[in-house]
Amino acid sequence: MFMPEISIQEIRNEVKKLIITSLKIEDVLPEDILDNVPLLSGENTITIDSIDVIGIVMDIQKRFEVRIDDQNIARHIVNTVNTIAEFIYSEQLKKIESA
Repeated sequence: MFMPEISIQEIRNEVKKLIITSLKIEDVLPEDILDNVPLLSGENTITIDSIDVIGIVMDIQKRFEVRIDDQNIARHIVNTVNTIAEFIYSEQLKKIESA
C-alpha cells in the first residue's frame, strides 16, 4: 500500500513494527529499538544477522512497494532504522515526483 503523505517518523515506527513482526520477536516493543544504532552491531535492543536482513528486505519491499535489488546496497540500507526509513522516504518522494 503506497502512502505518499507518510512522514519520516511514521516510516520509522512502521519499520520497527515490521522488523518485530518479520523476525517474530515477542519481548521487544517498537519504541525499544534504537533509531540510529546499527541493527547488525549487537549494540541495539535487537540484533539481526545476514539471514534476517534478507527477510527484512523482502518485507520492506512488499510493505512499502520499493525495490532493493543490489545485495550490497541492501546491507547499507538495513543498517539502522534511520537508514531504512530514509531510503523508503526518498523512494516515495521519487514516486510522487514522477506521478
